[in-house]
Amino acid sequence: MSTPDMSTYVVAIGHPSLQSLVGPFVETIRTETRRFDRAGIRNPKPFPSLIRKVTDPDRRLFGVMTDGELVGMGSLADDGEVAMAIAATHRGRGIGTCLLQHLALTAERDGYTRLLMESSRRSRPIAQLGTKFGWTSFDLPHGRVEMTLQLPSRATG
Repeated sequence: MSTPDMSTYVVAIGHPSLQSLVGPFVETIRTETRRFDRAGIRNPKPFPSLIRKVTDPDRRLFGVMTDGELVGMGSLADDGEVAMAIAATHRGRGIGTCLLQHLALTAERDGYTRLLMESSRRSRPIAQLGTKFGWTSFDLPHGRVEMTLQLPSRATG
């Protein structure tokens, strides 16, 4: 995995100048042909729920920009749940790591005590990120996994 170059950065998606980039990014993600197995032909990935989570206006939304292009989106919910989607053509370049670091730092700064992320057990990129960041995994039904990350508590007083 490589490190994103200096033209890669995380932004808050709420700015009006970025809204025109969200639709094309979501369409790119929605039309990807990632399939895990033969049954996946009828169930293309990513799940619609992931797209909803990274575009939900009730969450804090972030985007990863590379050379003026939106290549990833992530969100942070009030309960500490994070969701991330990176365009297939930009995976393996450290963009997910960059986005997850930003989400974790934002959450820690804002007093969250833990983060949660749900994914497929077969998602190698998420599993690798989880291992890299020290997340704890719990198996869920239907081939899903929930990962948690305890954040350092901030001293008060």
